[in-house]
Amino acid sequence: MILKSVDHNIDNNLKLTIHPAAIENTKAISTILAQSFYNFPHFASWIYPFLQFTINEDLRYRLRSHSPLYRCFVAKLPPSDHQDSQVRAKDNSDLSIVGTVEIALRSPSLWSTNVQYPYISNLAVNPDFRRRGIGSQLLTKCEQIALDWGYQETRLHVLDNNDSAKQLYCHHGYQISNIEANWGNLWFDYSPRLLLKKQIKTD
Repeated sequence: MILKSVDHNIDNNLKLTIHPAAIENTKAISTILAQSFYNFPHFASWIYPFLQFTINEDLRYRLRSHSPLYRCFVAKLPPSDHQDSQVRAKDNSDLSIVGTVEIALRSPSLWSTNVQYPYISNLAVNPDFRRRGIGSQLLTKCEQIALDWGYQETRLHVLDNNDSAKQLYCHHGYQISNIEANWGNLWFDYSPRLLLKKQIKTD
């Protein structure tokens, strides 16, 4: 199985900045993650506040661990770049969070003795700002961190039915390493998970 790339409508004029996430950013981050990874039917929309609370608490725990081999980043835009949008970061009046990503070292399994590897997770962009290059910049930032840690490979998972995410990763040189069953996803979405790998080139 091979990932296929398509042309992206990328806006290179965005005044985007990437920052390490802070505790006060977790509410905005949890909102983006809930919107990006969970699509409940309208009658179940009441679940979102509880879901956001859970995501928020989990993220706060990871940030407070201060692990040297864990990073969470946020993408921010000045208000002038989204003055017509409803996106506002209450924790920061001059910049709004429109994307996020995490990277940490992982082992292949709990029982594995293989070497750990940098694993990218929770890459998400506010729906109002997708296809504008934000995901690409967050992904590139994680690859730079992996190199800083002394690794030349990154891995991540993506659902097989998430075509836009697959195209993004293909565009960045990721290849399918393994196809995994996904029986535990909410609302009976059994789309397989794809484990992707990339060998990062050094300058």
